[in-house]
Amino acid sequence: MALKLWEKSVQVDKAIETFTIGRDKELDLLLAKYDVLGSIAHITMLQSIGLLTADELRKLLPELKNIYVLAEKGDFIIEEGVEDVHSEVELILTRQLGDIGKKIHSGRSRNDQVLLDLKLFTREQIKELT
Repeated sequence: MALKLWEKSVQVDKAIETFTIGRDKELDLLLAKYDVLGSIAHITMLQSIGLLTADELRKLLPELKNIYVLAEKGDFIIEEGVEDVHSEVELILTRQLGDIGKKIHSGRSRNDQVLLDLKLFTREQIKELT
């Protein structure tokens, strides 16, 4: 099983983990399509400043679009042992494309990703209410 990003050599008590993480994966599934949209925008920017090649962008875009379709249909899952939506997206990309998949996070923090996902989700929810 893959280690969580925050888990190093200390074994976390399962009850504590359940209490602190709770339904995070369930909530992350709601954010999957927004995470992909953010990644598409981000890799487009990375290519424009020369941190990704045009060929790498050409390979990443269809894979991200496939993940988006899965999320839209409700078929996107976060595998056992994978911490969150961001890790699952990267895992899928690295399985398909190797190290190119790891480049989607260049120049942005986990907090950047979470904030963008939440903003896009909130914006869509507000649109649905109005």
